[in-house]
Amino acid sequence: MFTRLRSKLSDIVRGAAAPIPPRKAAAPVVKKREPAPVMVYFEKDRNQRLIERVRELLTSKGIAFVALDVSGDAATLAFVVREAKCEDDDLPVVFVAGTPIGGFNELVDWDVSGKLKTAVFGD
Repeated sequence: MFTRLRSKLSDIVRGAAAPIPPRKAAAPVVKKREPAPVMVYFEKDRNQRLIERVRELLTSKGIAFVALDVSGDAATLAFVVREAKCEDDDLPVVFVAGTPIGGFNELVDWDVSGKLKTAVFGD
């Protein structure tokens, strides 16, 4: 047994043994980030059909959202109208991470272009 070990050791010292393959580097650990918050501002008795379409689109894409009814809340309605640069009858309005996207048509445009997925989930 020792003679076999001694011969292998001498082969290694002389360089005759097969080289030891290098270790493979570990794959980098990629952390998934938390999805960006999505807010849908709407008025309960206005544009009910658009509200349902926005909900269906976001739900079908697996995007969690918070729907806020701004009926009777003048301060929030003023904030939404100012930030989204729209009229108060343009609700529902979607915000992703504090950035106003717009109504249903703009949401569809963002979805088709891939900007919605990137804005919510990252690259």
